[in-house]
Formats: sequence, C-alpha cells, structure tokens
Amino acid sequence: MARKRREYELRIDAYTPDTIPMVRLAEYMADLATLLGEHKSVHFLRLMKGSTRLVHVVEYEAEPKVRERIQQVRNQDGPIEALRAARNIDRRLAEDNASGVLVDPTAAKIIEFPGRKRFAQPKYGPFNQLGTIDGIPIRVGGEADPVPVHLEEPGQEPHICHASRAIAQEIATHIFSSMIRAEGVGRWHRDGDGKWIRDRFTIHNFKKLKDVPLNEALIRLRAIPSKLHELADPLAELRNLRHGNGRV
Repeated sequence: MARKRREYELRIDAYTPDTIPMVRLAEYMADLATLLGEHKSVHFLRLMKGSTRLVHVVEYEAEPKVRERIQQVRNQDGPIEALRAARNIDRRLAEDNASGVLVDPTAAKIIEFPGRKRFAQPKYGPFNQLGTIDGIPIRVGGEADPVPVHLEEPGQEPHICHASRAIAQEIATHIFSSMIRAEGVGRWHRDGDGKWIRDRFTIHNFKKLKDVPLNEALIRLRAIPSKLHELADPLAELRNLRHGNGRV
C-alpha cells in the first residue's frame, strides 16, 4: 500500500483565490518551492478558499529532508537559496500588506512570516568602514577603473569588489587558484529590515593566505583558550550570539 503524502499550507491573510494576481501567486510558489527543496517530491495541490491558502503535498520519503530544511531556515542556518526565499516571501507579504504562516499536516505553525507586522527599523548610512574579505579570485577585469574583482568564498555568494588596475593585475595572478585576503574600505547601509548591506568594497591591498592542512588548522584552533567545552550546547550558544534571543 502506498504511503500517504503529507499536506502543508502557506497561508496568506490577503487576497482570495479569485483575486490574487497570477503573477504574484507564481512568485510565492517559486519562493516556497525553493524554501522547501526536494523539487521532485513536493507538488502543488490546490488553493483553498477564505484568504489565500496554498496547499502542497510532500512525498512520504522526502518529508524528513523537507522538515530538516525548514528547521534550518528557522534557525537561520539553512542553504543560502532557502534563506533568500524565506526573506522574499516575507518581503512580498509586506508589499501586499499581508502576513503569512507555513503550517504542517497537524496545522502546527512551523514558519511565521510577519510581513506587514514586522516593525520597520531605522535606516542608517551609507558610511565607510575599513574591513577585509577572504575569497578566491574568479573574475578580474573590465573596462572601468577601478576594475571589478569577484571573490568566491565557500558557501557564500561571490563578493563583487573593485580595485585599481595595478592591484587588479596582481590579484589576477591568483585567479582560480589561491585564497586571498582583500583589505580595503566597504560602503555600508542598514535597511528597514535591520539588515546590514555592503553596497561596495574597494580593495586597497591584499595578501595570499596560507594553505594550511585541515589537521594542522584543527590543532591550532584547539590550542586557542576557550570555555566552549564548559557549555552544554556550544552550537546553541553560537546561534544565540549570532541571532540574539534577548540574553546577555
């Protein structure tokens, strides 16, 4: 006997199935599909009446992976594309003067999207700040001066920087091969969501980072004085420091 597929819902307290524009519905569906992952095992089922309720089903075998991905998004530790999709859903909801929630087959709320309820935080900037960016050069060149320089960091989107032609020429000798540390000035601002955004980074200098074997790097890290071993759940404490939970 085939195992039953599990129904999930994205509930949006705006529009109705008769009034939501098709293009907007498609945008929500695309972001939801990216958030959930497992594209071959997640299927659109129907729109339910009332407010917009986008019902989709997850194949039994894929549900543990979908659940894990959702939990990662809740903890802000998920894949880049899933986190971006969740932010897109919340942003679209705010634009539509709506809020939303993703519920599981038991009707439990597993991700809430505040949308219009989100408190708009003060915007700051732009301003300049000294900083560094680590990455492997994957693109150097262009007609402009300063020259665009793209640095790739594992697990991150490429950092798009700029450098003088002289520095860019030196960086080009490390393209696709060496990890470098670019030193320079970033141009930053904070948006209404409280997110810090780097608008530009100008490289003034750089250095090649040493290629240290993993076992040697671990030995060095373990030699750093720390009280992490005294914590019951070090990863939870790191998440608290990163995202905040009201604790000091």
